[in-house]
Amino acid sequence: MKRFIQLMIFILLTAFCLGKAYGVLSWKDTNVSYQSCVLQLAETPNDSIDAVFVGSSHVYTGIYPSYLWSSFGISAFDMAICAMDRDSAYYSIKHLFKTQSPRVVMVDLFSLTFETHVYKEHFIRNYLTFPISEDTIPALNAYAAKDPAVSENYLDYLTRWPVFHTRYRELERRDFINDEAALAARGEYLNWAANVIEPITPPAPSTSAALSEDQLNWLKELDALCRENDASLVLMALPFQSDEDKQALIDSAFAFAEENGIPRLDFNRRLDELDLDYNEDFFDDAHPNAYGAKKICAFLGNYLKENYELADHRGDPAYGIWDEDLRYYEHRRDGDALAAASEDLEETLAILSRMKEVTAVISLEGIYQDSALYESLRILPGISEEDYNAGGKWIWENGELTLLMHNDTQAAPYIRELDDYVTLQVRFTGTRSGHGSILLGRDDHSNYEGQLSIVVYDSFLHSTLLAKEYTIW
Repeated sequence: MKRFIQLMIFILLTAFCLGKAYGVLSWKDTNVSYQSCVLQLAETPNDSIDAVFVGSSHVYTGIYPSYLWSSFGISAFDMAICAMDRDSAYYSIKHLFKTQSPRVVMVDLFSLTFETHVYKEHFIRNYLTFPISEDTIPALNAYAAKDPAVSENYLDYLTRWPVFHTRYRELERRDFINDEAALAARGEYLNWAANVIEPITPPAPSTSAALSEDQLNWLKELDALCRENDASLVLMALPFQSDEDKQALIDSAFAFAEENGIPRLDFNRRLDELDLDYNEDFFDDAHPNAYGAKKICAFLGNYLKENYELADHRGDPAYGIWDEDLRYYEHRRDGDALAAASEDLEETLAILSRMKEVTAVISLEGIYQDSALYESLRILPGISEEDYNAGGKWIWENGELTLLMHNDTQAAPYIRELDDYVTLQVRFTGTRSGHGSILLGRDDHSNYEGQLSIVVYDSFLHSTLLAKEYTIW
């Protein structure tokens, strides 16, 4: 009896340790930006999602729940994973239904065209980022039946050995401590980069291709799963430069939808309604950026309001997570704009003057007394010409510029915890000598060559948004 108790204690302790280890080692990236819609879903209050969007990267780049929230008050979520295949889409929706009761489930048909994954990372994102459950084995079996590489290594994938085996070499702080800001997002991949692409060619009026038995069963199972959970299924194809083979499969799926009374939205045939700009609204020929997503979401918001009469939840504290999603979006937008404008001092200062919840250090050292620089710095109100001429260190926060010290090695250092991870230290160690004049944690952002140094830290994102020196001659 005593040995049995000891054995049970050993088993329980081993299970506990393995569980803790897996929490650290688990793959937490579903959209190539080290964010996980699976973890974000776990942070979403039960039965709070009204509309869910499912699919591959077309979905998480083309649909921003923050837009649907800010303009329409719709509580939306992107259950989208990089290169999401058919089986992953089905089991992702099934996983979401365990905690949510969405009115509408919108599935992008690009997933219909995926048979197997070219890259192992895509398979891991789609099958090994979900918690172990009663669906783990059926999902793996469905995919392994199509992919010999997975079938041959079935036990490795069942035990998630590829994650355990490699992840320890690439662990970061956010593997051990949740990134609160990233968890505030609701599945979207934020990107403001713009590249000129060829205009999307609208498909021919109607094309068709024979759907495989697996593809047809997938459509039927999606419809049945949504009906069982009192949700309306909508099949859609977000705008992308499609080839004839893929478009023929998508058109056949739309024909199935029409025959079975399932609503459908083919955005490649409604391009005029979106008014997309091919110079500004895409970052490649398959993926809209934040500007393109805004136009798509404006259309979808009106569509959802008109056809499903979804409630406007803005102002309801029970839906505060969507306010946090919007806050996350705004911080990322402003940080991206700041980085993009960094070569233009006046534009950088103008953006900084509008930003909230950031801490900036402005440092002046050396010979720089020219009126043009002073006029530029006055974009941040609060610096006097006398202090400017003397040089020193200022802190910009909440719309106020405060002088911390003049350039005096005897001045007391300024030390402050900016968040749970980073301590700011400001002192003067000698004109453009660097060596610890501006420290964010262990990172030294002091003046080394430039007379002006600007360092911006966002305590919500836990990230340094800008650390740049400007040389004034």
